[in-house]
Amino acid sequence: MTGPGAAEDVGGTAGLAHARFDVGAAERDVTELCRFDRYQASDGIMAAAAYVAERAERAGLSDVRLLEFPADGGRHWWTFRAPSSWTPVHAELAGVTAYPDRPFALAAYSAPTGPDGVEAPVVRLGAGPGTTRGAAPESARGTAPGPAPGAGGPGRTRGAVTAHDDPERLRGAIAVHDDPDLPLPAALDLAARYGALGLATDRVSGPGRTGRIELRAGGPLLAFSLTPGQLADLVGRDRVRVTVRTHGAAPMPVVTALLPGEPREPGDPAAAEEVLLSAHLCHPRPSANDNASGVAALLGAAAVLAGARRGRRAVRFVWGPEFTGMAAYLHDVAPAPPVAAVNVDMAGQDQRLCGGPLIVERSPDHLPGFVNALAEYVVGALPQAGRSYSGAVACDTWAWRATPFVGASDHSLLVDRSVGCPTVTLGHWPDRFNHSSADTLDKVDFQELRRTATIACATAAVLAAAGEEDRGELERIATRWAAARLLECLPAPGAPPADRTAGRTADRARGLLRHRTAVALGALDGVDRLCGGPGDPGPRRWVEGLSAHVAGLLPGTRSEPAPAGPESRGRAGPESRGRVRPETAPGGRARPEPWASGAEPGAPEPVGPPLRRTWEGPFNLRGLAEAASPAGRDWIDGRLAADRSRAYALMLALAHGVDGTRDRAELARYAEYAAELPVGTDFTDGFLSVLVEAGWAEETTTAERGADAQAPA
Repeated sequence: MTGPGAAEDVGGTAGLAHARFDVGAAERDVTELCRFDRYQASDGIMAAAAYVAERAERAGLSDVRLLEFPADGGRHWWTFRAPSSWTPVHAELAGVTAYPDRPFALAAYSAPTGPDGVEAPVVRLGAGPGTTRGAAPESARGTAPGPAPGAGGPGRTRGAVTAHDDPERLRGAIAVHDDPDLPLPAALDLAARYGALGLATDRVSGPGRTGRIELRAGGPLLAFSLTPGQLADLVGRDRVRVTVRTHGAAPMPVVTALLPGEPREPGDPAAAEEVLLSAHLCHPRPSANDNASGVAALLGAAAVLAGARRGRRAVRFVWGPEFTGMAAYLHDVAPAPPVAAVNVDMAGQDQRLCGGPLIVERSPDHLPGFVNALAEYVVGALPQAGRSYSGAVACDTWAWRATPFVGASDHSLLVDRSVGCPTVTLGHWPDRFNHSSADTLDKVDFQELRRTATIACATAAVLAAAGEEDRGELERIATRWAAARLLECLPAPGAPPADRTAGRTADRARGLLRHRTAVALGALDGVDRLCGGPGDPGPRRWVEGLSAHVAGLLPGTRSEPAPAGPESRGRAGPESRGRVRPETAPGGRARPEPWASGAEPGAPEPVGPPLRRTWEGPFNLRGLAEAASPAGRDWIDGRLAADRSRAYALMLALAHGVDGTRDRAELARYAEYAAELPVGTDFTDGFLSVLVEAGWAEETTTAERGADAQAPA
């Protein structure tokens, strides 16, 4: 299936992958992986990694390696810190909850007690519902609660006392966090500041399930995640015995395996190229969908691909702890960046139970490549469950969406300018059971897992097989995708005439079209890369012509082309087609610079100093927070606390836009177009100021503009 014909008949490849996928084996894999507590460097993840390595060999992969990395919390791969080894053995909040009986009950990286435990007083951090609180706004900022009645509110004569007027009561206590106005990070800060033994909260839980809490590794606190009923039970106690036993002997594992490509002539570039399939292996037990399902999906895909003819390029598989495992692999193991990748994270959600569709998260706009167009085409080629009444239209009962890049998984490293691997991620969102003890086997729809695995498998097969003889089919897929992206720039159906640009100016609408045109042409650039060089300019001219026509249809604009970036001029280059920055990866190998470097033609001339990136390797928000000043960390934490997903997406979009040519205003425009979210001046200036203050970027003089730009490839 990866050999001749895979790229020539993409729909047939998808159908064949779907038919050959072993659903029963996937169910057995998920069931087995759910047995392990897969903390990033623990006995549980080591056992899971050994299982995956053995299954990869049985699937027919070669060069299967279970790599072990030191887990000392001190080693770095670029700015990614190695996890600290932490294996929970036993924990108990006597009479309330216990681990391992209740998954997720014990917070990750909880500090151990002595083997016999500790008798601790129970003290409430906030008055909680039904009582009089003190200065709630100050509490939300992480300061000590203000004066308020202390014995637990009206009618309470015994049970937990409250630390409102005397935070020193927290020393050596279990701090109960039941105040909805006090964010969990602020509660943990208060507990640590005043010497609490630990904290118990229901703020990340729901009825019948407990949510995940992760503490700072090596910190002084322990913590328990409780249901609301369990927390009410604890509040009714004066004291409680606490026991936590852990050890720190396990390393961090990464499993890698290879499906070799067909033998190539010496000097053929495809002989050294790899397509990557990745799925993170970590998270506490059971974490069925996040991400036992993704691991199982790739094991099933491996068996399908291994049973087919080889492609021009090899297919590499990587399973490891999220972020840190991929960082270790790319930094220490990978001989070169993959040509393209598919990351699978949360593959099997039952859409009706979990509440979200299948998501194809696109590679970011600075690195579009062909993989976006291909993956979305494969989704459309999946076998359908039924037809419309007349039989004219394929119908199904499941849903999917393509979304802009966010970067909350391993693909965040692959798509960075320092690596330059166009990558899509397959997953599901929203999921009401995510990061909780309710992410169990019954929430997995194995037909949905089969669909997700089929998309990953067929996309990898086509990328591995593609060559010059497949150009026509690949260009049709890229052009179809490009046209859809451009047509999305037109006003939405039903929008009132006064709001045809969603309240934005005509200049903004044209700017978005310029941006989308360059992204669309990037898909054709990716085809050129896979086929070994540029082809006929016809498809590119057609896309540029459509862009000009769309420009004429935008409200308040003149009928003239919306010029795209320099990649529209027909030069050959890397898979994402563009320039090469002087940055290098470990070993001195150059990295491809994406197309979107520099100001877009037709955009307003920059007036401020451009920003140049100075951080090492792929962008890492956690690493930035570690490098930032206390004020910078507070700024990051505050934005994430207010709206975590949106703030994270915008921070990564702004970081990806930093290329040595854009000033702050240009970076705000780029981030807004790429993330498809509004970004205010205050947010842009705040984040970029944190970058500069931390030494991760510098603002050069206007005369130096372009110093960080790259010469044409």
